[in-house]
Amino acid sequence: MGFKKSHIFFIGIAAMFCLTTGCYDQGKSNIENTFYIELVNFNHDSLKQNVSDKIFGKVSFYRNDKLEILSQNYLTDDYEKMHFFKNASDLNKEIEPETKKIRLEFGGIFTRDSITYSLQKFIYRDNKWKKTSDMGFIKAVNTYIRTKQFAVDQYGKQILNELVLYSYN
Repeated sequence: MGFKKSHIFFIGIAAMFCLTTGCYDQGKSNIENTFYIELVNFNHDSLKQNVSDKIFGKVSFYRNDKLEILSQNYLTDDYEKMHFFKNASDLNKEIEPETKKIRLEFGGIFTRDSITYSLQKFIYRDNKWKKTSDMGFIKAVNTYIRTKQFAVDQYGKQILNELVLYSYN
């Protein structure tokens, strides 16, 4: 018994839906593997927007011993030790115990050749945030001083990579 044209049409529609919306059940993200990112002291609007675009709504996982970062919208499979990254402003007043937060604080003045920022991990216990780790201040360097926007994009990539790696440690 072969497929009729209507069956092929519906299979094609389902495949297109998976490609555009992602078939992965995004509800699987939970407290254990979700990190809320708090941006502090980002007084440079372009950098704040770039970092926000690169981090919020992303998921990271290891596939074939390679760290991958992609939008949750394109996630179709479940991988071991997946980390989801959401905006801390999405947290409501009723924060569940064991919720994790990474505080990303911009420190200093934005220049085209370098910036500094700090990373700190927190966990919500006993109705308050408790610091579990502090990386201190990190310096991001841009050796390609072309334009201001190019520097912003390079810093955003460095911050994203450092933050994702920090979530696994």
